[in-house]
Amino acid sequence: MMLSFSDQEEFDDELMTGRFDEKLDEFVALITSRPQTAMDDSLQSNIKDYNPAIDDKESSTELSNIDDFLYELDSNIQAVRPTTSKRTRAQHLFTQEDEYRENQKGGGFFNQTKFCSALRNEMKHMFNVDVTIEKSNDGSHQEYPLYIVTFQSINAENVSKAKNALKLLFDSVKIEIIGEEAGFWIQDQDYARIVQFYGDQNKSLFILCEYSKIGLFIHYFDGHISVDFHRLCTTRETLRTILKNKFKSSDVNLPASSDLTKENKSFFAQDILQLEVEVRTRPVLMKLEQRCIHLFGITPIVDEVVQQIECIKERYASNMVRLNLESIQINYLIDFYSDELRIMERTFVNAKILEHLRNGEFMAPQHIQSTIERQIKELATFCPPSSFTVEEETFRPMAHNECPNLIDIGRHYKCHVEIKEFPTKHICEIPRSTAEDHVSNKLTAAAIKIEQGDLADQNVDLVVICSTSLYLRDDIIKKAGQSVKEEYERIAQHSPSEPFETNSGDLQCRKLLFLPWHIDQSTKHKFTQSIRNFVRRSVQYALRAHHTSIAFPSIGCGKLNIGKDIIANEMLVEAQNQLLTANALLQLIFVILPQQTDVVKAFEVKLASLQEGNVETKDAEISYHLSTLTLTIHSSNENNQRECIEALHNHITNSTGTYEAYQQTALKKWTQPALNKFFHFCQKSHVVIDVDMKIGYLRLYGSKEAVREAESEYLRQQVKQSEQARLAVIARDIIWAYKIGENQWEKYSSEINTLIEDQYTSKLQSFNYTDDKSKEYLIDFQMMTEKCLSTNQERPIVRQTDFTFPKDWHVQIHNIQQFSLSTNSDEFKSLLRLFNKTMTKKYTEIVRIDRIQNKQWYMQYNSYRSFSSKKHTERKLFHGCPRQTTSLIINSFFNRSFAGINGVVYGQGAYFSAKANYSHNYATITDSTGERYMFVADVLVGDTITGNSKMKTPPAGYDSTTDGDHIFVTYRDDQAYASYLIVYK
Repeated sequence: MMLSFSDQEEFDDELMTGRFDEKLDEFVALITSRPQTAMDDSLQSNIKDYNPAIDDKESSTELSNIDDFLYELDSNIQAVRPTTSKRTRAQHLFTQEDEYRENQKGGGFFNQTKFCSALRNEMKHMFNVDVTIEKSNDGSHQEYPLYIVTFQSINAENVSKAKNALKLLFDSVKIEIIGEEAGFWIQDQDYARIVQFYGDQNKSLFILCEYSKIGLFIHYFDGHISVDFHRLCTTRETLRTILKNKFKSSDVNLPASSDLTKENKSFFAQDILQLEVEVRTRPVLMKLEQRCIHLFGITPIVDEVVQQIECIKERYASNMVRLNLESIQINYLIDFYSDELRIMERTFVNAKILEHLRNGEFMAPQHIQSTIERQIKELATFCPPSSFTVEEETFRPMAHNECPNLIDIGRHYKCHVEIKEFPTKHICEIPRSTAEDHVSNKLTAAAIKIEQGDLADQNVDLVVICSTSLYLRDDIIKKAGQSVKEEYERIAQHSPSEPFETNSGDLQCRKLLFLPWHIDQSTKHKFTQSIRNFVRRSVQYALRAHHTSIAFPSIGCGKLNIGKDIIANEMLVEAQNQLLTANALLQLIFVILPQQTDVVKAFEVKLASLQEGNVETKDAEISYHLSTLTLTIHSSNENNQRECIEALHNHITNSTGTYEAYQQTALKKWTQPALNKFFHFCQKSHVVIDVDMKIGYLRLYGSKEAVREAESEYLRQQVKQSEQARLAVIARDIIWAYKIGENQWEKYSSEINTLIEDQYTSKLQSFNYTDDKSKEYLIDFQMMTEKCLSTNQERPIVRQTDFTFPKDWHVQIHNIQQFSLSTNSDEFKSLLRLFNKTMTKKYTEIVRIDRIQNKQWYMQYNSYRSFSSKKHTERKLFHGCPRQTTSLIINSFFNRSFAGINGVVYGQGAYFSAKANYSHNYATITDSTGERYMFVADVLVGDTITGNSKMKTPPAGYDSTTDGDHIFVTYRDDQAYASYLIVYK
């Protein structure tokens, strides 16, 4: 009896909702609800003889409830069938045969014992026909066996019906193809085996599974077509539901390091591989990959195998194990037993030791953890440690840097050297040069000015612009004009991080220097150093380009909101250091915005301190980090420990060096920049320097190599400083000059003058030199001529040696001395009359009048006068100044770097007046004594012309500028000589 369409639809719905077993019972009851016929004894006998194809108790437990229900249902149906009367032996039997080849549609079912038994039962039940199935023994059917089905009954019509019913049954065979939707499992032949296994175990399910490259072919008798044998039939929907609900695929992930190849000898891999062999005979398919196991099969079997895999994973899962070791033992293991630990990792597969050992742990499966822990602790067993302290003074400067070397020595002897460092800070003061009296510090400070205003308005050779300050940069470029903007953009494309120079455009300065400020605020030292680097690069650039004046912005005083005192200190100190080192005259102007009054005050206070000759503390000293080390040696072998200690002592002794020198009188000739440079060289090399300038003692100590280099540097400086002192002495009383016109001579610079005199006294016939404008000259000492090699122009030169000092000068020991005049001397009275011409009733007391005897300055002035054709223009003029400026002038010149201190109305030079009362305005009181200071100077004014504030030199043909009355401005250092200093109240 077939299901109606509506019944079938309801049945499909029940299958999908999971009530599969319940609905299958109803389906079986429906297809078996037909009239009952009598059954004879032979049928009863056949029922008694019937057994399932597979009667294995273990396999039976693996079947689902559907199989049990089908079996019970089948048994109940047979039990209630009516029996037929026994046939007599005399009854006639009708027999027919039919043939089925295995390769024919559904022919393979005859190879199933379960199907053959069920078919015989159904034939007996339905048609009271006995059926025998025999496989042909004919050799011609070996490839595709032939099955001969014999039908036998006392009723010929029943035989015929049975034969037709069987043919109709095989006509209903359909093939369900399971393709790619089943996943990669269809690519494995075992997929067919597992599905067939389920069909064989299920007593009421008859299927024939075949493997194909395109999928799984499931042959079945379609219950919608077959009329008689519904118990042998199923439907496509039922098959789909069985495949969906009775089979399962599952993936089990493995540890990342798992390798399930036969070459892997780990216990974990071998157990998994053994399990794979065991399940091959069971209805489950197991595919192995490196980090995953894929499973497919009957659901309870798959779940069982998954559980077995998880048990194996748990058994061999690696856990972190904490080692009860001290950090020194751990470091010791890493340093000396890394190879042994790697071997241990290879021996104990899945163990990870070195990777976690630094944290005092290792990872391994439980079954090998205790073995690994024991072996690690055996390697980390120490003999008693030995300690000693390194107290050698000469080793302390290098101790910190030597720690890695000491540890390496320990490694050589399989010892771990534990080092405890006790650092101390050692301050070494840089001594003051005895060759100078610190006037150079004051002079360079006097060349520095502070101005409030706009950087773009400065009338100097070079304006420095911080190119990383966008507001400042763009403002200057805008004021300079379009030509500067185009030039800046063109150059900046190629070198944005390097300093470069452009024209000044519409500005008053000659050139613009764009310089980036590389700020580093990671530490205070690095930040202050970045400020100094900005100033240093600016000054050095200006000197190389032969500029004479430069204007700076006060960097860092805007949005960065940095302490104004820090900015002032770093910029001004570095500016002075650069001028000292360069030994050149360069006017430096720091320009600060008018509204930044607090910044102006900070700069002015710091500059006043530098002009007093004060030196910044940190620039007058260097610091060292000296360390005392305590070494503790750990080893598992006492002999190694003893040998290591001996090697450490030898290294400490042999790696240090000391250099001592006595009676180093040449030290007194060293200039301050030379001393600073040598001390910083030693600091950088970690060489401690101990020096006593008075007795000429020097000691250097530190690493042997560094001391050797410091000694070489010291000896080079000794030669250099001695040579410079020698040259200074040689040229001190000698003047070389070249002719520039009729009765006009120009003196060489002091540096060139010294070189010429040195070559002359060395009896050379000629001498080549290059001037500050990069022109090369050749001096012929025999012809006493100088020739410019680029133009071939020659001019006479002269060597002047016959200098006489004024007859009223006192005998002096030093190059510069002051002598107070007696109030009764004609010299005193003559100066007083000159002073009183304009100062009567403007002062109350003459404290003293000092004659200034500066041999070198006077010799320079006298040489200029002797070469000049305008000796008749010499005048005695006054110059008033604050007290702190007097020592600068006495020890040097009326330095042009002072230009602008008292205004630049008539030119940017040194100002003098014929009227003492005018100079009195600048002789300001600076202390509680109430004293004022005014110089009386001999000045060769020469040809003079009215000046203006833009003049840096007088026009061609003139020697000075004037206001047209009593003020005169000079532009040469040797054009004036300070003869006297009047101190008054």
